[in-house]
This record gives sequence, structure tokens and C-alpha cells, in this order.
Amino acid sequence: METDAINQTPLFLSLAQETRLIIERRSYIRDYPAGYTLLIEGAPAESCYFLLSGEVRAFRMNPLGRAQVLARFKVGEPINIISLLNQNKINRATIETLSPVTVLVLPAVDFNHLLARYPDFSNLILHHLAERLAKMTDLAAELSLYAVRARLARFLIELADLDPTSSGWTQDEIAAHIGTVRDVVGRLLRDFESAGLIQRQRGQIILLDREKLIQQAQE
Repeated sequence: METDAINQTPLFLSLAQETRLIIERRSYIRDYPAGYTLLIEGAPAESCYFLLSGEVRAFRMNPLGRAQVLARFKVGEPINIISLLNQNKINRATIETLSPVTVLVLPAVDFNHLLARYPDFSNLILHHLAERLAKMTDLAAELSLYAVRARLARFLIELADLDPTSSGWTQDEIAAHIGTVRDVVGRLLRDFESAGLIQRQRGQIILLDREKLIQQAQE
């Protein structure tokens, strides 16, 4: 891959120049369209993917076809590090592109080489792993400790604080993320709108009363 791509990617700025050169020599870049299945849950994890542009989501699906969205990844994030660090090297989730994306692909053998020989790279991966586990812990707590109404309120508050360039969320995606179904999300959004907490306009959700929505999120 081109050296400029490594040097201009925020993810790699903390790495020593020698480490960046190794990544450059052992990796390659691929572009994928929106709606592309990048990784499939249960398949072998053969490479590590670093997101250079665009946005992807990770989800798992039960035998009945119900999905649980685990995370959305943005520019500068390694996508599947948990799968590569796991002993069986199996993809823990399906990864789907939400927009056209560019990814840096580092084969698993080279990923392991960098982990073993370059402490700055292993520290970078450990940092992102800790963030990933913290998010998964928060998600598990929300699904088990809060009612659907509170989960939706918490999600809307978090969504309002995200980068406005983030891809939009459909009601199906929101339902998959907070562990419910589309009809329930639609009903609760209407309730929040009737209560003057939010306003829906041209596919966007605008928070009108953040304080009251925070109260809903704590119930």
C-alpha cells in the first residue's frame, strides 16, 4: 500500500516509523460498496481489517433471523480484533458495510508477527480491545438492566451526541441495536413525540427535551 495512506491515517500516528513500514509492506488496500458483507459470523478470521474510510456495522443473528447490532465502526478503527485474538480464530460477528468503504487488510500471520515483535502495535491493539470490551459490557448491561423504553431513550441521547456525518439509522436497525422489534420502536417513538420529547423531520430525530428524555432513560 502507499506510505501516505499509513502516515495520514490517525489510527497509525502513534506508531514508530519502522512499525508503519512493516504494516505498509505486509498489508494491502481494498474498496467495497455499501451493503457488502465483509465478514461472516462463524467463518475463519483470516485477516485483520482496519477501516480507512466509510462506516460498517457488526451484528449477530439467531436461527430465526433476528439480528442484534453489536457496534458501528468508523474511520480509524480495527474491525475484527476480538476474532483474531480468540484462540479458535473464528469471526464472532458478521460485518456489513453501511457506505462505500476503504479498508486496510493485514493477513492474520502478519498481524500476529506485529503483535509479537512490535510493542507499539500491540499496545495500540490492546487499547482498542479495551474500548471494545467496555462497549460490549455496556451493551450487555443495557439489555439486561433496562426496559425497552429506557433503552430507546438512552440510544436517542447517544445518537444525538454522535458525529453528524454518521449514516442514518432505520427503525429496523434501531430495534436490532436495542434488542427489540421494529413495531415497538415505532410505537415508542410516537409516544416520545406526543410527549414533546422528540420531533421527527425528514427522517431525522430531533431532541426537544433532553432532560425529560434522560429521565426516561433512567427508568
